[in-house]
Amino acid sequence: MPLKRGISRVGLMCAAIGGIVGSGWLLGPLYAAQYAGPAAILAWAFGGILMMFIALTFAELASTFPVAGGMARFAHYSHGTITSFTLAWVGWLASLMVAPIETMAALQYAGNYIPGIIIRHAQGADLTRLGLGAATVVMLLLCCLNFYGVKYLSKSNIGIVLWKLIIPVITIIYLVHAHFDWNNFHGQGGFAPYGFKGILQALPSAGIIFSFIGYSPAIQLAGEAESPQRAIPFAIFGAIGTAIILYVIIEIAFIGALPAGSLSGGWKALSFHDSTGPIAGLLASLGVVWFLKVIYVDAAVSPLGTAYIYTAATARMNVAMVANGYMPRWFAKLNHNAVPARSILLNFALGLLFFLPFPGWQEMVSFLVSCFVLAYAVGPISCITLRYIAPERERKFHLPYAKTICCIAFYICNLLIFWTGWSVIYKMLLIVAVGYFYLFIRWGLSKNKIQLHIRQSVWLAPYLLGLAVLSYLGTFGKGTGYLPFGWDFLVIALFSVIIFVYAVHLAIKTPTGTYKPTKGEKQ
Repeated sequence: MPLKRGISRVGLMCAAIGGIVGSGWLLGPLYAAQYAGPAAILAWAFGGILMMFIALTFAELASTFPVAGGMARFAHYSHGTITSFTLAWVGWLASLMVAPIETMAALQYAGNYIPGIIIRHAQGADLTRLGLGAATVVMLLLCCLNFYGVKYLSKSNIGIVLWKLIIPVITIIYLVHAHFDWNNFHGQGGFAPYGFKGILQALPSAGIIFSFIGYSPAIQLAGEAESPQRAIPFAIFGAIGTAIILYVIIEIAFIGALPAGSLSGGWKALSFHDSTGPIAGLLASLGVVWFLKVIYVDAAVSPLGTAYIYTAATARMNVAMVANGYMPRWFAKLNHNAVPARSILLNFALGLLFFLPFPGWQEMVSFLVSCFVLAYAVGPISCITLRYIAPERERKFHLPYAKTICCIAFYICNLLIFWTGWSVIYKMLLIVAVGYFYLFIRWGLSKNKIQLHIRQSVWLAPYLLGLAVLSYLGTFGKGTGYLPFGWDFLVIALFSVIIFVYAVHLAIKTPTGTYKPTKGEKQ
């Protein structure tokens, strides 16, 4: 049974918005201000614009090849097995982590009015046994809701997204009305107390890029979209544009509403009594106590809404990985509502592991950003490559100045990974190594061995090694500092151009032919 195309243009955009507006709006404004001060406003706008460049390449790819789990398929079409597995593996694990992390965020907020589900400590909060039981039930409920089919998912998510947009807007109004001081924007070191570097550090570490990356469900659900050639660009750009406006205004309201004395220790020391809920803490300090109940409700709806849509999107990545030959076909089996229920249950079981004691939201977000962006980095390369090896495909959305934009988008991806820092990147590369171990065991045990396409993936080794070396030499995330800030832009630009040209050349010189749609993926 093939996947059904039952998601409208509006429904697909709501899926993207639902992925973007989650726990980020509740936690990101504080962390962004700690890194960049008032210039956090620019960080949100800058992050959205950078993500728009990357999204341009995926708009062409997803509308030209509207398949389930597109992020795992595009690289397979252009560069074959090893390349696509590398990026699909880290992308799948990152997507897999979103639902449990958002569920944990919702329960941490709920701990303010439901006793016994969390234990607070200096580093944040952990779930108790009761909390772990509640988290399991919540995630299982999200799975059950996904079993009803893509039309139910789309319609129910539209209502959730409306709530997720209305509450932040009302919060902005209350913050501005309760207190707004323009002095907060130029005191304590000026508008950008930590300079341009502070803005850049905020992108991966404060949840900014993590939030904007949330448009990926529009790509993963493309195989179930009605009129995908028109719906996908509309959904991606509509969602990112809406999010830029929303997050910039939230940050302005947050900074302007900070009470006198809260910045006495500087921006890095900015905090509230309830460290797990800065928006709630700010409202409480301003005396807007009654509205806290609405915030606590939204603190459950927004993260769980994101977890809901990612539960669906991650399962579509499983379907794509099955199509690529990386997972057993058993996981691509659809239920009577044309939903990959077995993949949903697999992701549920693996997702429970992330409720074990892990670093806080902020540290986990940096790791997720590095994994997600590495998976996104293949988009610009595949976009150009498939122009050469699949020229017969009709491209309703035809990216103008494609070579230039794709090269810039790849450069942006590498900068975003670099800014997460060495302390994060080496962990991501360990995950890649574990993935290779799994792939070669599966390949060795398989009777019908899939072709690995080693020649087309030769560029991956210098690419991953280069990212590791540059991050180790850089000044971000416990790097050694041998590559000074400022010069790193030039070095990464040169590195990006070389890898981009090399990767495209290898695929064009020895095309894999895997770009042809497989059964059930034809438009």
